[in-house]
Amino acid sequence: MKRITASLSATVATLAASAALASPASANAPASFEPWLQRSAAQCSGISASLLAAQIQAESDFRTDAVSRSGAMGPAQFMPGTWAIWRTDGDGSGTSDPYSIPDAVMAQGRFMCHLYGQTSAGVRNGTMRGYALDLALAAYNAGLGAVQRAGGMPSGGEYSTQTQPYVAKIKALEPRYRYLDGGASPLHQAGLDFGSLAGLPF
Repeated sequence: MKRITASLSATVATLAASAALASPASANAPASFEPWLQRSAAQCSGISASLLAAQIQAESDFRTDAVSRSGAMGPAQFMPGTWAIWRTDGDGSGTSDPYSIPDAVMAQGRFMCHLYGQTSAGVRNGTMRGYALDLALAAYNAGLGAVQRAGGMPSGGEYSTQTQPYVAKIKALEPRYRYLDGGASPLHQAGLDFGSLAGLPF
């Protein structure tokens, strides 16, 4: 009986944790980020401030001094080579700094707009399977080439252990930041296309 009770308790705890991630509690982005998230999202249709906020939380937890073991920099975690291409002087200070909130967030939106344009075209012409926004997030994490080679959500190895959970985490976090969108969000989709994510404990 004790073993059954313990098993039930563990199951309930697991389900509760999954529900908390799937329906996150209300939370706010740091005030210093909010206007830049909204301005960055306005660079193209299909990318929302709530998505960018969730992505930054997943990338750095809004830390401006974040540096990854692989050398990714700032709140949006740009690798040096990627920053060299997509860097932006968001606040007009005369410099482009990946640790600056305006610069990093505006560059993040600019890069996401590009990726979303590429994955949207791929889904339309049949060279990619899945939802364009999911694939754009995967491309931000793993590179557009990985998504193109897979013809959709990449899987296997680190794609299954890092990229797919990265996409799932952002999709789970995004609803808590929808206040930044004024109630609108591009994420109202008929379903999610996470492939092998179905069996993972999110």
